[in-house]
Amino acid sequence: MRRGPDGLASDLAAGERSAAHGTRLGGRDVSSQIESWTLDQSYATDLPAAMRAFNGVSSAQLDLSLTGVGGTLAPALYGPWAPRTTGDIARPGQSVVHEWGVSGSTVDVFRGTVRARSAEAGEDRVHISALDGAERLRQPAQLPRPYLGFASGASLLDWVASPVWVVDHLLRNAGIHTAPPPRPSSILYASLHGGAAPDIGTLVNMGSWGTWDRTRAPFEIAAWGEPAYGTQADYTPATMPVSRRGDGIWAECWVDTRGGLSAAQVLEISLAWLVTEVTYHNVNLTVDLAAGTLAASSGQSGRSTDQTARWTWNPLKTPGRFHIGWWLTCATNGVLSVTPVITGSDNFPQPLNTGILGATPVPASAMVSADLSFKNLAAECFQLSVHPVRPATLAEVTQTGTWTKAAVLDMPLFPIRGIPVTSGSSWEVITEIARAMLATVSFDRDGFFRWRNHTRWSQTPTTPDLTVTSARSLAKLTLTEEIDACRNYCTVRFTSWERVESRGNVDIPDTPSPPVAIGAGQTVTRDIWVDDAILDMACPRTRMTENPPSVGLGGVVIRSGAQVTSSLVPGAVEVSISRASGQVSLTLRNRSGSTVYYHGCTLFTIDAKSGTQAYPALWSAWNIPSRGYYGTQVYEHDVKGWVQTLSAAQTLAIALRDAAAFPVPILQSVEILPDPRIELGDVVRVVDRTGTQLDTLAWVIGIHTTASGGHVTQTLTLRGTTTNGVPADAGLTPDPPTRPYAPPPH
Repeated sequence: MRRGPDGLASDLAAGERSAAHGTRLGGRDVSSQIESWTLDQSYATDLPAAMRAFNGVSSAQLDLSLTGVGGTLAPALYGPWAPRTTGDIARPGQSVVHEWGVSGSTVDVFRGTVRARSAEAGEDRVHISALDGAERLRQPAQLPRPYLGFASGASLLDWVASPVWVVDHLLRNAGIHTAPPPRPSSILYASLHGGAAPDIGTLVNMGSWGTWDRTRAPFEIAAWGEPAYGTQADYTPATMPVSRRGDGIWAECWVDTRGGLSAAQVLEISLAWLVTEVTYHNVNLTVDLAAGTLAASSGQSGRSTDQTARWTWNPLKTPGRFHIGWWLTCATNGVLSVTPVITGSDNFPQPLNTGILGATPVPASAMVSADLSFKNLAAECFQLSVHPVRPATLAEVTQTGTWTKAAVLDMPLFPIRGIPVTSGSSWEVITEIARAMLATVSFDRDGFFRWRNHTRWSQTPTTPDLTVTSARSLAKLTLTEEIDACRNYCTVRFTSWERVESRGNVDIPDTPSPPVAIGAGQTVTRDIWVDDAILDMACPRTRMTENPPSVGLGGVVIRSGAQVTSSLVPGAVEVSISRASGQVSLTLRNRSGSTVYYHGCTLFTIDAKSGTQAYPALWSAWNIPSRGYYGTQVYEHDVKGWVQTLSAAQTLAIALRDAAAFPVPILQSVEILPDPRIELGDVVRVVDRTGTQLDTLAWVIGIHTTASGGHVTQTLTLRGTTTNGVPADAGLTPDPPTRPYAPPPH
């Protein structure tokens, strides 16, 4: 429940009070021109009414009537055909902020954008409808579809992603952030918010995941590294930068070491460049925060000539939050320079001495992989980006001040291996996921997005946020209990992934004819159509030899000339890949000083082995005493592919059963003395000593507030926090469903 400004509580308690409101359109105060307004907020889903507090999506709607000013009617000023100089204040998409209260003390209750406006000739009013932050999520829902979940080894792959990870990804695409976002030049970004999958790039391997932490997360949700053996994931960047070209690579990750064991607390980032088709030049960047030491090594795989630079920074030993940054540059002769930049709780970036790793030069080729491993600490926001110079200021190093946190997420509870094919807007997909997960999502009055999982309703509250009584604040009350609210046999239909196995490579060719010339410093983009059911493709590597072994990683062929006999040119072209629905864009940037030729490529992904695809399954939970009193009342919950494990289905089925095995009363049309502090999900104690003799706690699941002529009316819809107990039927002998001894029909 919102606290409100000083004095509001006493104003609300006073016997005499007058309504107050404030409204801004496009940042301009139009409070004096508002004739009337209505604000509706609710949890509304396709579940039975008594279960709606267990599952819901809120999109608050504000309706305003705006009058004219200075002798000019409102339609001429603010209507759809009004001049832009005055009409843009009420245009669709314009910002709206509304507050209300009593006796001059007001509270923000709505922040959103104009959805529609209408004006009627001859009237001095324009009607405006506005929606909350849901309007920011109207863009198409673009989701990655990682292929790793289709590989064998289900026990390790469950946490490729999660519904919370998907929601976080959709929010970020809409500019609603929970943590530092991808940089404009990011080639790999993994939030680690409930899944190992990256938001930019491709997940190609992973170890054992599944321990998440909000308490020690640097920003929102962190992955906790297993103390003994560590937690590990291997990635392919969305862009494969080539070495010896002047730009530097900025590798970074946020960590928190509080709560770790006395053992080592290690974060390691490993980068790899191709030497041949199957051998690599590896660069390992390691931080042991417990010891306060850093090390960078560089060398070809399988060789003992690794060159190591070492640093010590004692503040690392103090448990806390750290930003770990590594700046890597490669000279034209392949000599690698590495500079660690560490930022602790003082928010002062500390660049350490530059280490030179030159005994084994980096080959003239592309960086093809980035691996992350960590143990005994919380990790969040792993990222690689490309920059012309080393980040230096706090904003450049850590992105501090360049973004605003605008969302809060509950802990991820259920893993998913494969992200379902989706359609519609991001808000529609988030709504679908919330209904599947029995979660509630809403934009609060400050404009922050909040995701709350089903556990928020699992414990019965004991204290209210507000008490309303028939003696003063309760004007109207209707109690409802119905058989349709009872669901004592709840079934969750889900998609089981326990039998999914990889069937191997899926290769998608692109063969231009004739080969495409790419001039020095120029960029060429190839658009390749793919079936929407095909999983995402990793960024393809540039071919190093004429006859590569079949390693199943895709490949781009770049030659010095248009003839197929001309020599291969590795290390000249930087390759990037992106996907939007059925279109894959392959971008080729020539970083050399000569014209080269693109002869084609093969994109790589994998798919499920025939006969091992995910299959439909179900799990049911029931309540025998309830079935005895109310008969069997069935509810089938379709999770639309967002539940993929039996344990998740069991959890949700039990939650549904426990919520509705016995009908929970709904308190409808609860008209109270208006209180702007009330929010969805608050607990209200209702005391009626005059009619229903009621004294109970209930959750707020709907708020309808309307004002006109200085008078405000507020009506709540509440769901009881408990049932009225198990039926006793004392002294009753219910009649059977058929009349005894009645002759059977002929």
